[in-house]
Amino acid sequence: MFLVASLVLMGLLTGCRFDFETREAWRAQAEEQCLAEKGVVASAFMEPLSALNGSGSCGMEHPFQVHAFAEGNVVLEPTGKLSCPVIRETDRWIAEVIQPAAMAWMGQPVTAMRHMSAYSCRGMNGDPNAKISEHAFGNALDIGAFRFADGRWVTVKDGWRGPADARGFLLQVQAGACELFTTVLAPGSNMFHYDHIHVDLMRRTSGRAICKPAPRPLPAPLVAVKAPEPAQSYPPVAYPPPEPASLRPPSAPTAPYPAAPVAAPEVARQPAPDPVPPGALYGAPARTGRDVPARGPVPPGNLPPGNLPPGWIVGPEGQRPPPMSYAPGDHGPATTGSVTGRKYYTAPVPQASTMPLPKAKPGED
Repeated sequence: MFLVASLVLMGLLTGCRFDFETREAWRAQAEEQCLAEKGVVASAFMEPLSALNGSGSCGMEHPFQVHAFAEGNVVLEPTGKLSCPVIRETDRWIAEVIQPAAMAWMGQPVTAMRHMSAYSCRGMNGDPNAKISEHAFGNALDIGAFRFADGRWVTVKDGWRGPADARGFLLQVQAGACELFTTVLAPGSNMFHYDHIHVDLMRRTSGRAICKPAPRPLPAPLVAVKAPEPAQSYPPVAYPPPEPASLRPPSAPTAPYPAAPVAAPEVARQPAPDPVPPGALYGAPARTGRDVPARGPVPPGNLPPGNLPPGWIVGPEGQRPPPMSYAPGDHGPATTGSVTGRKYYTAPVPQASTMPLPKAKPGED
């Protein structure tokens, strides 16, 4: 008993409070269920690893070394070790929230994400005396920046209160994350998350989900509608000279010149779309004052306006989830909600935070 007590005391003094904890059974079960459902399939960008057992209860039964999400289209910089459940939800986050928000606010897709922490055997917020972090099980991810197709980076630290397009993108990304993960912490939640968005799939006995600060996405920018292409003009047609009368048979009547084709009538053009403010991009709900019905799903990928077929409307159909709304009274307190059925979108009031930027170590949560 004296030896055990001494070892426990040594663990506390060295900051390893969770060295003697055991990993909850649900974690391995969640990994195995995710794999059985093919939530993650091994590939060049999803590299399966052997079971990972760190200090105490840290580790995963079926870890993956993640090089890229979205079937290799969104690079993770640097690579990180994660479990199947959080990889699957991050893929959903990218497809259902991040890319639609990128098209709406930035006009181009996200091609890379820079993380500050994936698997890390440590306590919450980097505190060795705190409760063990979800990062210790590869069940959490901290995203600090997003790269777009043109090479531009938008960081959480500078963009959260930065230009309208970057701020609108990040607020929408955070609001959508609250629909998919059980914990979302962003700038304004506490002093440790001023420079990244933390997401995890922690299970709580109460079934409660945490989303801080309360989502306040900005109104989406206007959508740009492409006018029809101008009518095609036909080049002049050269006609052969009439056959001399001396060469025509006496009985052959004189044939008139063939009639020139009639030029195609000009197609009536639609009125010019409402002016689109700077930073307004393609893929957001129409707010031009007139409803223009969609003519089909938007083709995948980022099609610049000049490459779209005539009549195509660049919009969210088939590309983004329907608008959602958030009201603090719908699902309990403003910073919490049930795991399913949560809605956080389209509140027009921007999120304001009076908390000053702290001097915290980047990547802590």
